[in-house]
Amino acid sequence: MPLNRPVLDELFRPRWGGGWAVARVLFALAAVEEHKDRFIHIGDAFRHPTMVFNAGPLHIANHVLIGQPAAYAFWALGLVGLGGMLYGGKWAKPGVLLWFLAYFTVVISCGLTVRVPERFIVWATAAFLMSPIGETGLLRRRASPYARMFLLVVYGSLYLSTGVMKSVEEPAWWDGTALSYDLVDRWHAGDAVDAWASSQHWVCFIGSWYTILFEVGFVFLVGFPRLNRYVLLMGLGMHLFIDVLMEVGPLGTMAMSLYPVLLNPEDGEYLWEKLTTLVPPIGRLAAWGERVGR
Repeated sequence: MPLNRPVLDELFRPRWGGGWAVARVLFALAAVEEHKDRFIHIGDAFRHPTMVFNAGPLHIANHVLIGQPAAYAFWALGLVGLGGMLYGGKWAKPGVLLWFLAYFTVVISCGLTVRVPERFIVWATAAFLMSPIGETGLLRRRASPYARMFLLVVYGSLYLSTGVMKSVEEPAWWDGTALSYDLVDRWHAGDAVDAWASSQHWVCFIGSWYTILFEVGFVFLVGFPRLNRYVLLMGLGMHLFIDVLMEVGPLGTMAMSLYPVLLNPEDGEYLWEKLTTLVPPIGRLAAWGERVGR
């Protein structure tokens, strides 16, 4: 037997799959919440065929791909896909794929810049398609850890790249100046609480260091079972701080929706058992959801 066989057996042994069952529901709800306003008014973007926001290097928006009626139809298909994802079972993976295709068709047709949130959604969709979300009974079963490993690489790359960029290429992050300006940016923030926080040097200084340390340290610490929960709690704190004080799009909410998968599976199973013991209706609701998802 090769010397590395026991290591590989441990690395790829089936783990608790309930994190995917929870994340599937949270991700679908986050997608509806974060994109409903954009697409309720989608007709405004397609009202005139020559309206172009950003042609981009391929000049896709110079060509009319879909019109106003088709835009509404694609968004409706996306909602159907999210409904399938929420329903679960055999409809989960087709649902997330349908939503993804409808969403990106509209984004590309608008000529919108594909930013970090859109790129994250691509990787999250790939993870869901690899995952066991099409299986029922995940809250009581073991599943392959491969999709979770893929997701850890995605998050590690996302956080590390942004953390290194802040610390190396943007020195204003070290003294809090960058965060101070972000809190009063006309496009991201600007209300009374943001203005107060921007004027408090200690808030911006601590917030900047907190962000950099989390983003750079995530990839090196999240894999340790004893540190995993604390690293993810730091991530929740960072995303909640940003989402409460600033408007930065869907990235934060949709990134947090997948944290149940990133949580150490043994800890996740323990927390789920405790939660359903303390609040039995949650367990009954989950059991009903698994039945209807077949």
